[in-house]
Amino acid sequence: MAKKGLMYALLSALLLSTMNLFVKMLGSNIPSGEIAFFRGLFGTVAVLIVMYTQGIRFSKEDRGHLIMRGLYGGFGMVCNFIALVHLKLSDATILFQTSGIFVLIFSALFLKERVPKGAGKWLLLIFVAVMVMVNPFSFTGFTWFALVAILGAALSAAAYTTIRLISKRGKHSNFEIMAYFMITGMIAGLVTTDKLVMPQGTDWLIILAIGGISVVAQFFLTGAFVTTNAVVAQFLQYVGVFISSFYGFLFFGESLSIETIGAGIAMFVSSVMLARLKEQSGPLREGKVIEDKIK
Repeated sequence: MAKKGLMYALLSALLLSTMNLFVKMLGSNIPSGEIAFFRGLFGTVAVLIVMYTQGIRFSKEDRGHLIMRGLYGGFGMVCNFIALVHLKLSDATILFQTSGIFVLIFSALFLKERVPKGAGKWLLLIFVAVMVMVNPFSFTGFTWFALVAILGAALSAAAYTTIRLISKRGKHSNFEIMAYFMITGMIAGLVTTDKLVMPQGTDWLIILAIGGISVVAQFFLTGAFVTTNAVVAQFLQYVGVFISSFYGFLFFGESLSIETIGAGIAMFVSSVMLARLKEQSGPLREGKVIEDKIK
């Protein structure tokens, strides 16, 4: 189960980074909320088709948690898309990975997973790194979109923690959990869009790519949080930072500043140490889903 969770987390990081690339490409023509709407729309259709063909039905249990998971994830997705469009791809990705810190906090508060001893200094280092990136004390360097990215990280962490909570009951398939996210993500995108813009030409191909990649990525991401520790699964997403940085350089000519590189390294090292401390604090009971019924 642990090896499967590791593979799921790494694959989701690769796919989500690729999806973020397409979001940034599309963001120059289409509003961020509308992109989130189309992603949710195509994702909903795809997941419902899979559920129908596999005979997976919506259950009547844990509906409140499933809806909250969807709402957290849906509005977190919109925040992430806004940040991707207005920030450098690498900066937006790094800031969004602060969700790992929120996962640590939320898992301790709501899942009763212990915060490991010795975590304080690493949390402090991550806080300093975030301050370096956000640069709140400089009028010229500060941008509100950085705070939007952090808000999206917090909402996504709440969604990830809710997945873990749901999985402990073992009564839902990955696809059912994903369906709630896709449906509410579609709604979140629609309500946060002031004016819809009709996609043109290749825009539709990019939208289809975003929708298809997101479904597969969400399956792997949900599987990662079900089969391994919530904190470990989240911190493995840092692989996506390096992939996004490469995409930003290759497609948008973006360069990393010394401050961003230093902050990113500090956050990555601190996150790895936190994950290591978390694992050393003791084993965690595995989550369960109706995975064996999916052929």
